This record gives sequence, structure tokens and C-alpha cells, in this order.
Amino acid sequence: MKTIDRISLFIEHQGISQNAFDVSIGRPKGYIGKQSRSKASIGSDILETILRTYKNLNPQWLISGEGEMVKVSRNENEVKEVASEYTQDPFEKLLLMYLDRPKIKEKIKILLNDGEKEKINR
Repeated sequence: MKTIDRISLFIEHQGISQNAFDVSIGRPKGYIGKQSRSKASIGSDILETILRTYKNLNPQWLISGEGEMVKVSRNENEVKEVASEYTQDPFEKLLLMYLDRPKIKEKIKILLNDGEKEKINR
């Protein structure tokens, strides 16, 4: 599969028309369609523009076909790691991910300390 074929797959994945994609990267309408029909190579300047415009597009996949089409956000990776270690329940995965954040940990400590103070004052 050539890079132009992967671009077409990405356009389909995004749910936009080829013409809308062309406009978004500053090319005339019909550009990607023409390149696709002729199985043409895409220049590095166009690839750079595509990657600057579509930040969720994985450059490794676009160039080589390796990896995932779209980048996985850091939070999604954290959820996957937590999920494999602890549970398959999506709510638990999300909760565990947030419980590991420093600000959340600090707030929990404050709440626990407040609860302990209430027990002492009773």
C-alpha cells in the first residue's frame, strides 16, 4: 500500500470528503483524487502540511504503514495500562487513572484528613 492509499484511508476515517481534505491542506479540489487514481507519490511538503493540519494522524503509519493510523493520547495509554493491571470495567479503569494524578491524590488526602478530624471531634 502506498502513502496515497493511506491518505485515502485516513480521509475516510475522518469522515470528510476528499475535496474538503484538499481544501484543508491548501490544495485545489480534486488533488488527492487525482493523485490516488494515478497512484502518484506525495511530496514531502504535502506530507508535512497534512501532518501539521491533522495532528492526530500518526506520521509513522502515514509513511510506512506501521503502527496505528491515529495517535493514541497519553490518557488513553494510561487507561490501557491500568486496565491490564487491574480490571476490565471501563468505569474502574477511568477512576484508577484519575486517582493516580497528583492533584487528585492531594484532594483525597485532604478529604481523608477532614474525615479523621470529624471522628476525633465527636
